[in-house]
Amino acid sequence: MDYNNQNSGWRENDPGHFGEQSSYRPGEQPPYPSQYPPGNSQVVLREVGQRNENRLAVTSLVLGIVTLLFFWIPFISIITGIIGMIMAIISLVKEERKVMPIVGMILSIIGVALSSLMILGYIVQYLTYTL
Repeated sequence: MDYNNQNSGWRENDPGHFGEQSSYRPGEQPPYPSQYPPGNSQVVLREVGQRNENRLAVTSLVLGIVTLLFFWIPFISIITGIIGMIMAIISLVKEERKVMPIVGMILSIIGVALSSLMILGYIVQYLTYTL
């Protein structure tokens, strides 16, 4: 096999090759190579649309994880938990795949419940030491 292209006979039958043996003339549109047809834009548009709808589910999942991680800071976790639950509900209504929004909703509910227990603990601690 010649890797230095000294024998360029392999390019003579290539329809995309525009050398001396090609039927391409200046000013004309060059022929498309037969092995590379133009892409199907409908497939790309469908995939982009699915990706946009999936953002709500990912957002609810991330907010549920943040809520669960920061339950010991009640004000942050209650805000992120409520927003995560709202995003999960919207995602459940709009999307066909339901696993990620359900997991995000569960994590948000658990985080808000733990945060509420932390607030209750702070109140009990405050009332115990001040009375």
